[in-house]
Amino acid sequence: SENSPWHTMTIEETIKQMGLKDDLPKTGLSTDEAASRLEKFGPNQMTEKDKTTLLQRIWHQINNVLVYVLITVAVVSLIQAVTTTDGDTRFTAWFQVALIVSVITLNTWI
Repeated sequence: SENSPWHTMTIEETIKQMGLKDDLPKTGLSTDEAASRLEKFGPNQMTEKDKTTLLQRIWHQINNVLVYVLITVAVVSLIQAVTTTDGDTRFTAWFQVALIVSVITLNTWI
C-alpha cells in the first residue's frame, strides 16, 4: 500500500506508512514530535481560495456582447434625447435610456 492514496488506507496502515509508533491513536504525538512536524510540514490548515472582489463580480456580469449592445443602444438614445427638439421623441428617448440602464443594473444585481 506504498502508493495507495491516504484516504483509502486504514488508520493502522497510515501510522505504519508515516513511521509512527503503533500506539499513536491512544497516546498521540509527543510535544517534540508535534513541534518537529509543525516545523517540517507547516500548520495543518486549508489554503484559502482567492476572494472575488465586488468589482470583479460586477465585471463578470456585464462583460458580454448583449450588455455591450444594450449600452450602445442606450448611448444612441441618449444622443437622440439630447439633440432632438420634438417633445414626444425626447421623452421616448429618455425613457429608453432609463429602461436600458435599469435592465443592465437589475441584471448586474441578480
